[in-house]
Amino acid sequence: MKSFISVAFFALSSLALISEAHISFRYPCPRRAPYSECPQPGNNQWDLVDYDVQSPLGTSNSISNPICKHSSSFAGIRPTFTAGQTVSTKMDVDVNHRGGSCQWALSYDNGKTWVVIQDHFRTCLAQAPAGSTYTVPVTIPANAPTGPAILNWIWNNNEGNRELYSSCADVVISGTSGGSLSGVAPLFANYGPGSPFIPEAAVSGGNWGKQYFDARKPITVTVPAQKLKRQTAPIY
Repeated sequence: MKSFISVAFFALSSLALISEAHISFRYPCPRRAPYSECPQPGNNQWDLVDYDVQSPLGTSNSISNPICKHSSSFAGIRPTFTAGQTVSTKMDVDVNHRGGSCQWALSYDNGKTWVVIQDHFRTCLAQAPAGSTYTVPVTIPANAPTGPAILNWIWNNNEGNRELYSSCADVVISGTSGGSLSGVAPLFANYGPGSPFIPEAAVSGGNWGKQYFDARKPITVTVPAQKLKRQTAPIY
């Protein structure tokens, strides 16, 4: 009976997610996602599933969650991406808000520091149909150091409430053993009072925050040399 109730609760909550959500990673799996192909909770972890994984983390007026909403994921094998590889990431799209500006970033210290590895300004996800799983190619830098990492997708939408979206996925990078990765730190706009404000690009004469993206600060992260533990294929 307990198992049946857990499954029923999972299904009903997933329906609620679909009806109220916006966009998130689907592959690689975001932390504690409810998707069936993602790492599943243990017997006593059902209350930790994030059925609201597609919703924004904050608006220009308030912050509801940290950039990585959860400090850890459920147990499971992380997907391994090779430095230089182009990954066919998948986005679970409920509403595309007429696109926006996307940043993809890597962190090797559990979200303390980030390096942007790819941008798509103004029209990111504008062509993603509502209710679809939409593929976006993301290239891992050829000089990316080896090690466990977080791949993060960060998005400021063009239309609607002035919001910030973020989706953190645990991955492993197979690249250079020890080394540095340089780039710029991400822009976290429309994320609480005092953060840079990007208006609705669709109704503001095209202002999509270019001045803020151009002013992102250079950053270099250094990762100690390490060997990858042998892993089998990811479980999702």
